[in-house]
Amino acid sequence: MSRRRSRSPALSLDDLDTWLADQPDIARRNWTVTSIDGFCAALLAGPERIETEAWLRVIFGPNLPTTPMGLAAVQAVLDHHEAVRRMLALDGGRRWQPLYLRTDDGTVIAQPWAAGFMFAVKRWPTAWRPMLEREDLVGLMLPIITCDATETVERLLEGQPEKLAHAAQAYHHIPEAVRAIRAYWRQHAS
Repeated sequence: MSRRRSRSPALSLDDLDTWLADQPDIARRNWTVTSIDGFCAALLAGPERIETEAWLRVIFGPNLPTTPMGLAAVQAVLDHHEAVRRMLALDGGRRWQPLYLRTDDGTVIAQPWAAGFMFAVKRWPTAWRPMLEREDLVGLMLPIITCDATETVERLLEGQPEKLAHAAQAYHHIPEAVRAIRAYWRQHAS
């Protein structure tokens, strides 16, 4: 009879956010549930499969947590990665939505999500290079890049309220961008 590896219980996403904020090294690197959601989307839409342990170490550091709460945090991230994978695969990803940060009044702050996505792009630049070097393809990433570089975009568009208002709405285009990026890489898998 074979033994099945027991699965650690997972934290809820709210508890995961709290746990991440309480870990100085993780918090210093700005990992939140929102940025992890963007990171997972990039991993799943991107050009190559990254080994699970490798991308977990990007979030948690070189030594994965071993405490019961740490293991529950890792399991929460794994469960969320799987949920994002299922949603992107279902119906061509049309029902998938990013987990943006929202203020109490409902204002969307997409920068942490976009930073998580772009962290994966920057972490594995060789794999992403074909998309970033072609003008016709880098446009697929423009809503994500715009949301990641919010302060830079605001400085560049200072005094141009119409363009600034348009850039502030870039997050609306991220779901479509992620689906297009995923479709491109699936079509051009090596």
